[in-house]
Amino acid sequence: MRPWFLGLVLPVLAAGLRAGEEPRAATAAEIALFKDAIKNTEQDPNHWAYTETTVKRIGLHGKPKGETIVRFDPSKPWPEQYTPLQIEGRPPTEMQRQKYRERGEQRGRAFARRQEEAAAAADPTAPARPTRPAKKERSVTADLEHPRVVSDDGETMVFDVPLIEHGTGVPVEKIEVRAVVAKGPRQVRHASLRVKDSFRLKMVAKVKAGEASVDFAVVDPNFGPVMTAAVGSFGASLMFVPVHGVFSTTRTDWRRVKSYDERLQVKLAPLQLLGF
Repeated sequence: MRPWFLGLVLPVLAAGLRAGEEPRAATAAEIALFKDAIKNTEQDPNHWAYTETTVKRIGLHGKPKGETIVRFDPSKPWPEQYTPLQIEGRPPTEMQRQKYRERGEQRGRAFARRQEEAAAAADPTAPARPTRPAKKERSVTADLEHPRVVSDDGETMVFDVPLIEHGTGVPVEKIEVRAVVAKGPRQVRHASLRVKDSFRLKMVAKVKAGEASVDFAVVDPNFGPVMTAAVGSFGASLMFVPVHGVFSTTRTDWRRVKSYDERLQVKLAPLQLLGF
């Protein structure tokens, strides 16, 4: 790992991963604080435009690739919401531009599907849809009911967040997730994840190490915090081939916008009769 990556990743991880700290059970008031912070830090991707810059390096001795810069604007038509400005240090090709157009179109289709499902659920006269066999849930989720307290300095608290595994086979006891919560505004400032011990997934991939960190900040005092940066590193073996990587992502140039679907909604004015 090159020194500049070390300088980027390690300081932000240290805030949430102090060695030797034994978490304790949270009180009812502390659990309420934690749950409020999670709720107050929910993201609002339909009303924020921003520029995302990503740098990554794949391979133990690989060189960092150039910056990938993408402008996201949910107020634009679906195919135009993701605008690549630079891909790994170079101007985007037409094929890469098409890839991002398709990404926006997929976002539009997913939104339309959710709208249709919501409308059908709210309409008592709508014909019942044929029931489909329920898919087995496969996910890892945070246990919001049982956070543990790592530290409390009066202004912020560090919570250890247990994970719940739903049919994935991921050994969640080997993964540590922590959140730094500002007590005053009841918001998450920082979250981090660390692989405490190596584990294997489906006998194909072995995860040997991994760290990730996310920072949140308030860019407009009228709204909640947004994710401004994410960094991480990982080490694994896939079919006995070592795989290593480091990444960093920052989001800047924030602007509050009206989402594209809201622009399509037309509010009719009261009917007026013109006298002659």
